Amino acid sequence: MSNLNLKGIWIPIEILTDEKLSDKEKIIYSIILYLSKQNSYCYLTNKTISELLNISITQVSKLVNSLKDKKYISIELIYKENSRQVEMRKLIPINKNTYLTKVKYPLQQNFNTPIEEKFKDNNKNISKYNNAKQNFRKSRANFEQRDYKNYDFTKLYANADMLV
Repeated sequence: MSNLNLKGIWIPIEILTDEKLSDKEKIIYSIILYLSKQNSYCYLTNKTISELLNISITQVSKLVNSLKDKKYISIELIYKENSRQVEMRKLIPINKNTYLTKVKYPLQQNFNTPIEEKFKDNNKNISKYNNAKQNFRKSRANFEQRDYKNYDFTKLYANADMLV
């Protein structure tokens, strides 16, 4: 497995609900965002991604190029000196501030009423709930204490006279 120090990834809701991206692209893009927090880019090989997601290196290459074509990332290749061989590849998220870039439900701006007044009825609701819970426990205890050995439950059925 790769030597990344990942314990998991968190996919922001903006990425999760993005209809332009496939499921694998969402995961790869989230990993790139996470790993590029410090330097604004990350070095991530196709082999590493392949091992993480259990997919082929060819498929990873297609997914990374798709992210590039969709303008989610840019790729910078660093070549070995006096050679055309790639030494390193930087994956750079283009829009790193994806968190809260699109807010579908704007936050409420009216905070004139103090919080205590907004929730003052909660204590009444909690006490009603606790009272109902205690009453239920009492009725259940009464039910369990009753003796139903000689009770004819067939009277409870519709058309009970036909059962006999």
